[in-house]
Amino acid sequence: MRITPYTRMVFYHETDRMDIVNHSNYIHMMEEARVDFMDKIGVGYERMEQQGIMLPVLGITCNYKHSLRFGQHLAVYSTITKYNGFKLELSYEIRCVEDNALCAVGTSAHCFTDTKIKPMRIMDKFPEMHAFFQKAMDVEYES
Repeated sequence: MRITPYTRMVFYHETDRMDIVNHSNYIHMMEEARVDFMDKIGVGYERMEQQGIMLPVLGITCNYKHSLRFGQHLAVYSTITKYNGFKLELSYEIRCVEDNALCAVGTSAHCFTDTKIKPMRIMDKFPEMHAFFQKAMDVEYES
């Protein structure tokens, strides 16, 4: 499966007095990229939630490498690093489009639950969705 990365411009409100993106905004960028990634692989949040599936965050990490600034463009490359039908883990690379500098790397861990936040195995209850996640483990990015 070939997809494009999530891209957008850095907004002024995301920067601080040093004219760089505040550290907390990288987490938002990863969440935006995850929602975009899920849509691109065919299992968007809207579709999952209509079927009664929730995907809460269990944990998140972010390591900063290079600053982004207002007006620059970013690209986020999301990859599934672990999936077993119960838990889902993703990694993220946030890059500056103008010079391809690696700005941040991160991870997020999730589990599948029903709307009452009771854990569930989607491979048992939603085999067609399980197949989307398995296929998405081999995602490649277009250049």
